[in-house]
Amino acid sequence: MRSKKAVFFILLGIAIAAVPFLLRMREQQRADQYMEQFEEDGDEDETRKETGSRKKEASPYLAEGAAGMVEIPELKIKYPVFEGTGTVQLNEGIGHMESTAPLCGEGNCVLAGHNGSRRGVFFTNLSSAKAGTEVKLTTKAGVTHCYTVEEMRVVNPYDGWVTEECDTEVLTLFTCAEHGTKRFACRCVPVEDYGSERGDAESK
Repeated sequence: MRSKKAVFFILLGIAIAAVPFLLRMREQQRADQYMEQFEEDGDEDETRKETGSRKKEASPYLAEGAAGMVEIPELKIKYPVFEGTGTVQLNEGIGHMESTAPLCGEGNCVLAGHNGSRRGVFFTNLSSAKAGTEVKLTTKAGVTHCYTVEEMRVVNPYDGWVTEECDTEVLTLFTCAEHGTKRFACRCVPVEDYGSERGDAESK
């Protein structure tokens, strides 16, 4: 009887230990699906124009698909970005605070993501960022801007620094810290002036 109980508790421990791994694997599979769809959209648009075919259905979790993609190669972060920071969006990837500047737009564009919990592991490695870490942001329209981390801060949850308006293009990334009581935030600046690019797009 004791041996059976011991085996039961061992198996129970293994099952509990496996839960985070299984959740992470499921999240990665969903993220990969969104990113595959996102990366194929540009080519599919041209194909549909030529053939009149219908667009491939998006994931059932967020039918509108990803609005962009954020990548930090050094930290092994590459995830889809969704409009909004509600539960659904943050369970599937990175959320864009809609009240802030648009992706790759002028002003302060703010992205939020969970880390290292049952809610999501997308920004788990963000706290390892340092000055000079490279960040790449791509929009659904195929526009890609590259940034480098300029400043890191640990702030209170509602600290105005995270979402403060800026006259120039910046990218702010943040996630939970200190067991959810604080926020770890990175302020990133573009590696070049993309203002002329926006001007050309607006003039078309």
